[in-house]
Amino acid sequence: MCSHFSWCVPLERDVSGAILGYRPLEEPAEWPLVADGVRMVAAATCDSVPYTVPKLMLVLSGLATFAERAGLARDPLTWLAVETITRYLITRPGLRGSTLQTYRSILLRVREALLWLETGQQPTPKLRASRQRPAPYTPPELARFMMWARGLPPLSTHGGSALALLALGAGCGLSRREVLAARGTHVTVLPSETVVVAVPGSDRLVVCRAMWEQVLADRARSAGDGYLFLPQRQTPEPKNGITNWVKRTQGGSTGLPELKLARLRSSWIVELLRQRVPEDVVAAAAGMSSTAGLAPYRSWVPKLTEEATRRMLRGWA
Repeated sequence: MCSHFSWCVPLERDVSGAILGYRPLEEPAEWPLVADGVRMVAAATCDSVPYTVPKLMLVLSGLATFAERAGLARDPLTWLAVETITRYLITRPGLRGSTLQTYRSILLRVREALLWLETGQQPTPKLRASRQRPAPYTPPELARFMMWARGLPPLSTHGGSALALLALGAGCGLSRREVLAARGTHVTVLPSETVVVAVPGSDRLVVCRAMWEQVLADRARSAGDGYLFLPQRQTPEPKNGITNWVKRTQGGSTGLPELKLARLRSSWIVELLRQRVPEDVVAAAAGMSSTAGLAPYRSWVPKLTEEATRRMLRGWA
């Protein structure tokens, strides 16, 4: 399959068939006018982007049809101009959230691949945050944090807030914003003594880990309708509020690593994964849209032994 520009791409038969045989679900009148161009772009870039051919054809055909209706030049580089992509996505109100992001990512990746083929232009470097997550604390470190918090003055701004931070982070996996918003009324103790947190700003219910449930229940009773962490604060969401409080409170403590909420949340996630709690359950409790968000944490989860694997596959405890 060859382009009328300057490239020729050999394709496997099944890929070529998927491209040539594609038809939009509701075939618009403009499709015959842009079909060849869409097929050429898909053929040229399908090996350079991490998307299936049907997905690629779906997104590209929609963009090309939009460009034709808008009276733009019948040229793939015009279709894939950033401003054209933006205009196209704006006209698709049905695309929201992760779907909108997926469409945009596909079109931008195809644009980069096509520019490289046409002009040798390298993709624009992207500044990406590391996918590595903070290391979890070890069980002995968490135990020492518990002893440290219980040894602080029993004031709401010291010992009480320290225990609340530990319970909400290592016991429930809450994020910074959720910890700051959590109040005593968000915590419920069930007849079974299970402690459940209605996560502020979401529809999630998180069951507190057994090690921290009594701490959280006691803290919730004393806080009432007030905040669990720093109840006297005037600002609902102070910038660096947790970090600054930890520096003031933990200063001078020996034998303890620095207390960080991100590491407490990592500890919660990794402990659940190590205990083989189903990943979809962990992701939902953590407020993740899919289990893909757990990938950075799996490096701390040991593989199952052969014996444990056989036992699980067989169906016996």
